[in-house]
Amino acid sequence: MWIGTYDGINCYDGKEIETFRSDFSAKTTLSNNIIHAIQQADSNCIWISGNQIVNRFSLSSKEIVSNYEFPGFHSPHSNKNGNTWLIGTNSIRYYNTYHHRFIKIKKPDIEMGDPNSHAFVTDDGDLWLFPNRSTELYKFSLNSFGADTLNTQLTVTPYHFHSKPLEFISYQNGILCFVDIEKDLYIYDIAGKSKIYTRNISSLLEKYGSVQGIIPFYEDIIIGFKTNGLILLRASKKYEESILNRNICIFSIYKDPHQGIFWIGSDGQGAIMYAQDHSIATNIKLNSLSSNLTRQVRSLMTDKDGGLWCGTKGDGLIYIPDFQRGIDVTKAKIYSPYDIQNATSYSKWDKEFEVFTLQQSRYLNGFWLGTGDTGLYYYSYDDKKLHSILPPSGNLLVHIHKIYEENDSTLWLSSSEDGIHKAWFKKVQALPSIQKEKKFHFFREQHEINSLFSMIPEGDSILWFASRNNGLIKMNKQTEKYQVISLKEILHKSVDDILSTYVDKNGKIYLGTTAGLVSFTKENGKLKPHYVGLAEGLLNDMIHGILEDGNGFLWLSTNKGIIKYNPKNDSSHGYYYSSGVQIGEFSDDAYYQCPYTQKLLFGGTDGLLYMDKDVITPSGYYPDIILRKLKIKSKEVNLSHYYTPDGKTLHIPGPKTSFALTFAVPDYLTGSEIEYSYKLEGKDTDWTNFSPNNEAIYSDITAGKYTLNIRYKKDVIDSYKTMTIPISIVSPWYQSMLAYIIYILLIIGIGGTVFYLLRRCSQLKQKVKQLSINSDEKITCESSCQYIKQIRETVTLKLGISPDQMKCTTTDQINFIWKVTHIIEQNLNKENLSTTFIADQMAMSPRQFYRRYKEIAEISPSDLIKNYRIEKAAGLLLTTDRSIQDIIADVGISSRAYFYKEFTRKFDMTPKDYREANKRK
Repeated sequence: MWIGTYDGINCYDGKEIETFRSDFSAKTTLSNNIIHAIQQADSNCIWISGNQIVNRFSLSSKEIVSNYEFPGFHSPHSNKNGNTWLIGTNSIRYYNTYHHRFIKIKKPDIEMGDPNSHAFVTDDGDLWLFPNRSTELYKFSLNSFGADTLNTQLTVTPYHFHSKPLEFISYQNGILCFVDIEKDLYIYDIAGKSKIYTRNISSLLEKYGSVQGIIPFYEDIIIGFKTNGLILLRASKKYEESILNRNICIFSIYKDPHQGIFWIGSDGQGAIMYAQDHSIATNIKLNSLSSNLTRQVRSLMTDKDGGLWCGTKGDGLIYIPDFQRGIDVTKAKIYSPYDIQNATSYSKWDKEFEVFTLQQSRYLNGFWLGTGDTGLYYYSYDDKKLHSILPPSGNLLVHIHKIYEENDSTLWLSSSEDGIHKAWFKKVQALPSIQKEKKFHFFREQHEINSLFSMIPEGDSILWFASRNNGLIKMNKQTEKYQVISLKEILHKSVDDILSTYVDKNGKIYLGTTAGLVSFTKENGKLKPHYVGLAEGLLNDMIHGILEDGNGFLWLSTNKGIIKYNPKNDSSHGYYYSSGVQIGEFSDDAYYQCPYTQKLLFGGTDGLLYMDKDVITPSGYYPDIILRKLKIKSKEVNLSHYYTPDGKTLHIPGPKTSFALTFAVPDYLTGSEIEYSYKLEGKDTDWTNFSPNNEAIYSDITAGKYTLNIRYKKDVIDSYKTMTIPISIVSPWYQSMLAYIIYILLIIGIGGTVFYLLRRCSQLKQKVKQLSINSDEKITCESSCQYIKQIRETVTLKLGISPDQMKCTTTDQINFIWKVTHIIEQNLNKENLSTTFIADQMAMSPRQFYRRYKEIAEISPSDLIKNYRIEKAAGLLLTTDRSIQDIIADVGISSRAYFYKEFTRKFDMTPKDYREANKRK
């Protein structure tokens, strides 16, 4: 998605925004940062227009590939195929794709309307032009936009379009909305050639001012006013007006044809999106009831009248009547053993009241409450009060996390501090009364297990108890014999700390632990466990709650969002502050399925959410994956520069390299929920786990041919969209086998040459010694002079200076400057290469070196180094395909601007032009 602003253009891929601005140091830059319009062009390009400027921008290379200047304001209009017309205040042009030119055509003798809004291009490439305040329509048709001759056949056809002059038109995606001089609003279907009257909008124009755009939005119509926001005309209410947002100044409006999103380009508020709600859940935040409700939700229950009961960890028991029809805060109440408060006026209790579990009684007119330090309670629907239930001993049963009502006289209670209790009760004056109770003792390795949370009844005789840190306990209620089952010992994973349990419709047991999800099936009377954790794709492995929806999917509440899990294929999908989930951290015990509506409820740190039993599925829109960025050795490069000419393969220089590819899916509704997986064939043995990470990173990849496969999903079904990118890691030519053979031959040749020169030098020294009066006398031998001249020319050619700038006249001077040249050549890529560095390498003081050097050369040492660097860079430009930036680094220059300046000064052209000019030769 491309967004034009007053500060360049922004590209939004559903995950990140990339910005492009004017950069006048580069040729491929925007001509202006103030963008008036963006339109589709041909050949994977877009048109970007500003004041008197139209830029053609390549989406592949992310560069401006051509600029066009026109006097006055011009607005491009095109269709999805890139058939383009350019409308000015008094001119019409079309874009010829063969000649890459805008061709001006003869305009009919009409008064032009607004170039930006009074024209559009249909899917077949025709330009529809509406003259200012006219009943007419002019249709311009071409036989071809890409003819190699400029004598394209143009047909201009006038039509009588409407009985009254038009004042405003708005076109998008084949639908034309227009307002005539009587302020009547019509919708015209281009393909069906049907015109529908909606209503007169004169009252809206008087109230809200000038219209910026009109677009059908599903069955309704949205009108964007320049300074007064958005008004919705509801079709179901005879297009009665409804305010969407009055606090927006609007530059443009646009409806995405793929996802039905309504976009607003605003003045000062950025790009604003409207879309149909696709939330998977309804949230109830406790602070919406009272700002003093700060404790997390720890238990949930619904009653037959549609009331919602929420137990908290300290704020007591919250009651919300008829919660699905909207929350009436004035009717919400908060209970504790001490009093009842209205939610609107709630103040903290003097003593906290923790409610860990709620259990509707099947035999009494009320429900049980398991609490923290205050023991077992019962709420009676008859008197609407809480009643403390004490055993005959008078000792409180504290920290009760699960209650199982076995029959009309027996309760089972699990405590996180005092293990499992069985209580026998009877009804006394409409309230339960415990007659006796018994504690059960379970041991593992001589240590008593007392911290027990959940329990699961199986048949008439078996109870399963889930412990913290000690796995499962299976007990026969009739014989009271038990078995401790360590999941850690079976699965060799730290899964003995169990937080939640669930039994599905087929009797399969699921355990939510602090380290993943464990399930059990029975085979030949034995339990067969199955484990899913982080390594298997779960986004979070601390499972606080487990519930099943109507489609057989499990929903797992965690301390970082909620996870949808498919037991059939072990795939999962996480929701963390996405798709309407506003609760980020969920609580132990706070998971519940309404027995009346089958809704799923989960409680968390600041509220709760509920979902329908048939939770909505994500959008069915599955766009293609697009590559966004390429980094080679942690440095971002232009992705398009590394494709082969056919655009199908990424060609990355080796022989060993590291690279990272960023990818995205342009889904603007559910983009935050997309999870990716990738696999590099030739390197990876399996796919990575699905995750929101959209960057594939690889290091130390050797030369060879690979294939990167990327896939994504938005749900837990086996339906993936996949992208395949061939990648070739290629050794540079200078590291090929042929190059190594050449190197060996060169070394032999250079060695022979050096040997010859050394021998020749030795002979010349002997001659000089014979002919010289002393060691400081100039060489006069004709052959020696010729030799010194040859050496001087070789050195100056390598250093990129004139031979006149080097006045070596003795063999000592030749040897000195040869050593200087060698030091420069060996240390060229070092930024600290300087006079001091060279002097140090030659075991001389900088002063000694400079005095000796000045006897020989007329160019300063720093200029000598600079010349050598520029010459070396020029050679690399012609002999390699490496990027200019890499070559700059190779020759030891840190500033790109400095390099460009010095290179241009020496060669009278830029490095890029130098490379292209000499390669053509």
